This record gives sequence, structure tokens and C-alpha cells, in this order.
Amino acid sequence: MGFDRAAFAARLTTRRLGRTLLVRESTASTNDDAWDAWGAGLGDGVTVIAHQQTGGRGRGGRSWVHAPGLGLALSCALHLGCDVRQAGVLPLAVGLAVARACERMGATVQLKWPNDVLAEGRKLAGVLCEMRRDPRGGEVVVVGIGIDVRQRREDFPPELRDTATSLALLGVDVPMEVAAAEVLDALEPIWDEAQEGDRDAVLEAWSARAAFWGGPVTVRTPTGPLTGVAQRLDADGALVLRLESGVETTVLAGDLEMGAASA
Repeated sequence: MGFDRAAFAARLTTRRLGRTLLVRESTASTNDDAWDAWGAGLGDGVTVIAHQQTGGRGRGGRSWVHAPGLGLALSCALHLGCDVRQAGVLPLAVGLAVARACERMGATVQLKWPNDVLAEGRKLAGVLCEMRRDPRGGEVVVVGIGIDVRQRREDFPPELRDTATSLALLGVDVPMEVAAAEVLDALEPIWDEAQEGDRDAVLEAWSARAAFWGGPVTVRTPTGPLTGVAQRLDADGALVLRLESGVETTVLAGDLEMGAASA
């Protein structure tokens, strides 16, 4: 399946994201390819798109299942323009951009902390941001985005058919070129806002698309599960929980599940 560069370019409104575009028929990881492209001097916003990704990874080292030609696997290499200590907001900003792009294409979505986009309670898209040190100085963030675009239910592995969805299953029929351009068009202004503008506005917009506030959640952290009532995001994008004791605690990383932990 070819990628129509002309159709993509006609839809793209960015200043830099996607203006240098590499399209791979098959690759192990678009994130690794974007990093290599940065290292080769292709510049801020260089973007890699693959029809097939054989070694895609999600957060925590998990694999990202990518059906060849049916899902969007896209990565950008971007200069980090804020303090490293503030970078925790960036994955949320990217998730917000993906949500806005999906909304523009006609889907109704929600966000789940820290990096999932859901529709009708099923996972539609995921985000993985990896920070790397530029040998020439400064930090680079490689933003990886995976969106299920054209999959039918039977295109997902059996173990994911009840938990995953696609734009097509939601009744949104868009070419891959449109999906890619919409994501980049949404990402560029939010990325700049998160680094140089009103970070609080980004977090507020993210929070407005989350459906778990005020309800019980369990976050499986590296040190064990925490169950509490989801309160809000803090200024750095961490999740604030109110524990059964009434004490509030801040969770920096983990996998969120709706409801209390099972026995």
C-alpha cells in the first residue's frame, strides 16, 4: 500500500513537523528511525511513517501491535525547548494532540492517564515519548504515536478484540495520509504551548477529556498498586490520588485501571 505524499502535503498546515518526511515500507521502530534521522541532520520535526512496524514498543517496554497497512505508526524527532524537569507534561500534550486530531476526523474520544486515547472504553491510540541526549548538545524528544485507523475487529489479535478499536470501527473512514496530517497539525501548536506557553491550559484541556475524575482507580506503579480516588493532575502532569485514609498522594508513573484493585 503506497503513501500519497501529495495528499499528505495538501492536508498539512505545520511549519516544521512533517515537512521532512521519511516513509518506510517496513521497519522495526519508527522511533529509532526518527532518532537516526535526527542524527543524520534532517532537523527538528523530521517525521517517519511506516506501513509495517515489526518491533514497535509501548510504555514500560511493552510491544505495540501494528497491523500492516491498517494502523498509523508515526514518529517525530523534536528539540526539547523546556527544562528537562518540566518534560513530564509532554506525553500528555501529545495525547491531547492525538485526541484533538481524532475529534477533527469525527471520533468521540477520552484520555486515560498517562498516554492512552480511548473511544467507547476501548484503546484507539497510544503515545510513547523517549528523551535522548543530542551529542551536539541539548535534549531531543522522539514522539511515537500509534493509531488504529482501518482495522476491522478480526484484524486485531484475539486477546485485543474486546479492548481495542479503530477509527473504521467507529465509523470514521479516513485515508492514512489524512490521519497523519491531522495528527501533526494538532501536535505542533500543542507542543509549542506545552514548552513555551501556558502549560496549565494544556493540562486543563487534557483533564477535560478524561472520564475517571472522582471515581476509584488503581495505578499499578513500579513499587506496587495504589488504589484511590482520582483527583486531578499536578503542575507537572502527575496524577493526584486521594487514598482511603484521606491522604493525597502523587503518582509519577504507572498503568491506570478503572475501579479498585482486584483481590
